[in-house]
Amino acid sequence: MYLAATEQGAWIATPDIARAFDISLNHLQKAVQGLVRAGYVEALKGRAGGIRLAKEPALIRLGGVVAELEGSGCLVDCARGPCPLALKCVLKQVLDGAERGFLDYLDRFTLADMVVNRTGEALRRLIAAQA
Repeated sequence: MYLAATEQGAWIATPDIARAFDISLNHLQKAVQGLVRAGYVEALKGRAGGIRLAKEPALIRLGGVVAELEGSGCLVDCARGPCPLALKCVLKQVLDGAERGFLDYLDRFTLADMVVNRTGEALRRLIAAQA
């Protein structure tokens, strides 16, 4: 959301984002690595580097981001050992359906939708305060 609220194409240093949200830089960098691998974010090393969105915010669907980073269909792993209910249990189907519903709901929204109105205003104030 921070990247979507900044000037398009600007490289943003990850320590700036970590400071703005008071989060661990190490944790943020791990999340950024996943976003880079998934093609949502570009990263440039070096003094003038940083990160920026690789796609327009309106093209980034939230469900896709969550599914890409967290995986899907893995709330229950029936292959992880002998289960006495194997082939008789519907829990995996139910959980997979619930997860699909969750991702489908998230896919109704884009990153651009997240940076409008009050949220966008608050993000822009946060970014301006760091400048």
